Amino acid sequence: MCIRLFAVAHSSPLLKVSPMRCRFVPVGLLVMLLTLTSDVSRNVLAQDGTTPAKSTWKATPGLLQPFWKGTVVDGESVLFVKDAQSGVATGRVLFPVKRVLRITKASEWNQADSVVFEEGRDFVVKAGSSEITLPAGSRIPSFGDADLRRPAGSQKYKLTHRDGNGEIYFGGADEYHQMQVCVTYEHEPAEWPNAPAAYDPARLPKTTAKLSHREPLSIVLLGDSISTGCNASGWAGVAPYQPAYQDLLLDHLKAVVSPNVTLTNLAVGGTSTPWGITRVPDVLAAKPNLVLLAFGMNDSSGRPAAEYKANMESMIAEIRKAAPETEFILIATMMGNADWLTLKQDLFPQYRQALSELTGPGIALADLTSMWQEMLKRKKDCDLTGNGVNHPNDFGHRVYAQVLTSILLPENQTAATPAPEAPKVIRLWPDKAPVDKTTTEESDAKITVHLPESPNGTSIVICPGGGYGGLVTGAEGHGIAEWLNKHGIAGVVLEYRLPKGRSFVPLMDAQRAIRIVRANAAEWKLNPDRVGIMGFSAGGHLASTAATHFEAARPDEADPWNRPSCRPDFAILVYPVVTMSDLTHSGSRNNLLGPSPTEEMITLFSNEKQVSAQTPPMFLAHALDDKPVPPENSKMLYEVLKAAGVQTKYLELPSGGHGLNGYKGPMWDAWQTQSLEWLGDLKLSEKR
Repeated sequence: MCIRLFAVAHSSPLLKVSPMRCRFVPVGLLVMLLTLTSDVSRNVLAQDGTTPAKSTWKATPGLLQPFWKGTVVDGESVLFVKDAQSGVATGRVLFPVKRVLRITKASEWNQADSVVFEEGRDFVVKAGSSEITLPAGSRIPSFGDADLRRPAGSQKYKLTHRDGNGEIYFGGADEYHQMQVCVTYEHEPAEWPNAPAAYDPARLPKTTAKLSHREPLSIVLLGDSISTGCNASGWAGVAPYQPAYQDLLLDHLKAVVSPNVTLTNLAVGGTSTPWGITRVPDVLAAKPNLVLLAFGMNDSSGRPAAEYKANMESMIAEIRKAAPETEFILIATMMGNADWLTLKQDLFPQYRQALSELTGPGIALADLTSMWQEMLKRKKDCDLTGNGVNHPNDFGHRVYAQVLTSILLPENQTAATPAPEAPKVIRLWPDKAPVDKTTTEESDAKITVHLPESPNGTSIVICPGGGYGGLVTGAEGHGIAEWLNKHGIAGVVLEYRLPKGRSFVPLMDAQRAIRIVRANAAEWKLNPDRVGIMGFSAGGHLASTAATHFEAARPDEADPWNRPSCRPDFAILVYPVVTMSDLTHSGSRNNLLGPSPTEEMITLFSNEKQVSAQTPPMFLAHALDDKPVPPENSKMLYEVLKAAGVQTKYLELPSGGHGLNGYKGPMWDAWQTQSLEWLGDLKLSEKR
């Protein structure tokens, strides 16, 4: 007799178990599960009955390109740990770094609105070294040894540290994910020791033939909690919502080979090889062509290698007895945390050897054990773990999928697209920056130039907000640049100097940025007559100031970057501060003009009073319920622009407040969609 079991989790012999997929199970097994249940965690339905967060995951080209091939590693995970003596935080990557292309929080990897950390400010890489150091004031999270331990007996699971000093910190969901960052970098060509063997269709002839001929292929996965997806961000319901390794593999096979590939996942957390033998009928019921057997982590609490091998051999024999054409991939598990006293570390390589002895015609080995051994020679376990002890993180799940893909597909079907060129970071003022006509200062003001793969010629200087007291360079800067890139537009993020009462300083930086873009337009494949400016909140004030205070070209300037005009060809203003009158944002006004500005300065920087027939076209968007910056700012400017005969559009949003619901949702989508349409209508950018 069977009854339907929906999303039950039970405790592992070593740790917790993961959610099961909805299926039928025998009553006897159900009783066992319910008896062992200690909690129901990360179920298909959340504890409050709501469905998990909707995934925003989008696979990218080259996601399953094996990291050990080529010269670019994308999204390698690192957890920065502070030295107990010096307090300096360091992390290591797998290869000596030639050039860092991008570092983001792991939760923001592969996301359009991610904060990109800056070399020099947030991290330092020693030339030719795989070590990355965090300077004082870095925005990258770092942790001390005490953060990775807990007092004995203080956690639900006993994770005694091998040195006897407390327990390893256990992360049951996304705790380690939130502590880690992802590093994308370029390195010199290098050989990876014990790399998986090259693709050989003779190892799995029936499977590879079905793939090459796009015939239906049924894959069945039988394993433990790693194979249920534990600690992948998609399993945890957090950004970037990356699927677990088996779903990454399936999605890739369906996308690049054939939609006729299916995968039935029979994995259950907390299980080991004896349980696997009992599930052979379930495997056969799915009519497999290829079976993935992924056990070992739970066996490693003490099962001898000979017994492990016999159990795996029994599964293979029982399946082939009923389905002799079935082929297999035996997955030698990742290494568990060597500091966890419960694990018998010497068993992992013994299990791998046992599996290699079972290979032969139609049976291949996916050697994650050797992969983990080598990675742990170069990195810490906390860099690669999803829970602190025995589950992979997102990067680890990708490594699993990459190893499997390299077995099943020829290299040209796993190859990555060329790594995008790193954004260009250019100091606005290589020497000293002007403050006024007679005063200069040292300045770190800069632009970061994000060029699209297929530029349409249009570029936009982006002015992040922050009340003229800070800069929101993530969502209102680099995230916007990446969105623009998708539409062929170059995004130029301006990190302008904060005024601190020096009212003209941000404007000089914005004007300089526009001139630099025009001066380099030919090299960057841009149109010098389609250089716009965009701003948010106080950045909207700066953008509207640049659009109403500008100068013509100055061809006689000694500095070629100072020769072009600083007049933008258009402006896009999103919930902008416009006026310095009573309807302004007081914090922005105080930071820009000081506590007691003159009427002359108030008028000069009230941009609705500076519009002329030469003012460039403007698009404005503002929510009616914006409290910090009243929508009257945009309305006043819009009416004045219309009266002056300037092409303009005002998008009045019914809700969203300041920041439009945190830079997401229908109000955010509306201004993005309509601003692009407006540019296309004015022939300032190609419609896409």
